[in-house]
Amino acid sequence: MQNMSPQEIISSAFKKAKNYEDVIHKKAKDYGKNIPDSQVKGVLKQIEITALNHVDKIVAAEKTMQIDSLVKKNMSYDMMDALQDIEKDLINQQMFYNENLINITNPYVRQIFTQMRDDEMRFITIIQQNIESLKSKPTEPNSIVYTTPRENK
Repeated sequence: MQNMSPQEIISSAFKKAKNYEDVIHKKAKDYGKNIPDSQVKGVLKQIEITALNHVDKIVAAEKTMQIDSLVKKNMSYDMMDALQDIEKDLINQQMFYNENLINITNPYVRQIFTQMRDDEMRFITIIQQNIESLKSKPTEPNSIVYTTPRENK
């Protein structure tokens, strides 16, 4: 994979941070609905609000730094980089499903996770085939086309 520019690294980190904060926010909100203890409920509400504040700070920092426009201007991904990046994420997601299938006994959830894992595996195979195809492609097209066998001199 090509080296990422500092702007791309920051953009990627911001995106992941927003996703993680969103997960924390949703979990704190959901858990808070089902907890009878008012003290614990208060802590979960603080976590929920803090997660939203973190997302707001990230969005403000992105706007201040104009990170989106810088990244669009300096993107270094080519097709190979993009395929390798998505392949890595698909493999991580497949491993997540595999690990959880070991612990989950509910047949309905197991069926859903098995299907999702199989989908990830199918796409991993397709992406890997495309990567191999790109690796074996000549970088410059051959400009000479032989229609008859060449004579040995």
